[in-house]
Amino acid sequence: MKKTLLSMLTIMLLGGFVGSLKAQTTDVKPPMNSILSSQQQTMMEKKPSPLPDIQEANIMWKKTIIREIDFRQKINQVFYYPINPTEDWRNLITVIYDGIQSGDITPYRVENNIDDMMTPLTRDDFENENTKIGDPPVIWKDGEEVANEIPFRDRMLNVTRLRIKEDWYFDKKLSQFLVRIIALSPVIVDEDGLSQACWIPYDEATRTVLTRAFAFNRNNTAQRLTYDEILQKRIFDSYIVKEENVFDRYINSYAFNVDALYESERIKNEMLDYEQSLWEY
Repeated sequence: MKKTLLSMLTIMLLGGFVGSLKAQTTDVKPPMNSILSSQQQTMMEKKPSPLPDIQEANIMWKKTIIREIDFRQKINQVFYYPINPTEDWRNLITVIYDGIQSGDITPYRVENNIDDMMTPLTRDDFENENTKIGDPPVIWKDGEEVANEIPFRDRMLNVTRLRIKEDWYFDKKLSQFLVRIIALSPVIVDEDGLSQACWIPYDEATRTVLTRAFAFNRNNTAQRLTYDEILQKRIFDSYIVKEENVFDRYINSYAFNVDALYESERIKNEMLDYEQSLWEY
């Protein structure tokens, strides 16, 4: 009887010790890297801000354009850095790539220079279509000749531009000249020239991913901005590379060098002039 009671007491003590040890282990919190680290947790529940409802009957004018953001410009460097992800910061292309890998973002194939999203890509298709054969094309690995393949994740540093497809329109009910982003396209720039990785619809799913990712605010890191907010608030510099036209061609197919810049400015001023002409003073 005494042995039984002693055994039960021993088990209870050991169980209490193990439970205490487990509680101590799970209660350990990681060190804070910043006084604002807790904001990252609240970001995971953040949702995109709602966009104005569009009634087609109220749209009296519309023009679709494609503009290009060059990450080398100072104001646009927020999209390119940091090169190495940290706890709080990831660059835009890393955020998009992670979204594709998780299945939250659906990429579409760039087909024959067509800017419409027609063929969705799986993660494997996206990787295969954006894998490049390096120079030399064949290398030795583990005693065998294998193709020198460079996957997209190793080429992300070469994504130094972003194309934005957007609709500019005038809503007669709201009496406003507005813009709606339709799609994004990362552009790879390397020794082979420019190539678009894919088209990404700027829908609720993509906006949710971008809303939950911080972008660096060089003026005040306490006022944290997301990539969706930067795009919606137009905190970037860009230039027009195409307006919708009967030939479905880009500016660089009929204008070159300085003339291409003049053509880009002409299209921008033409839209601004249309807005001004709607009002009388």
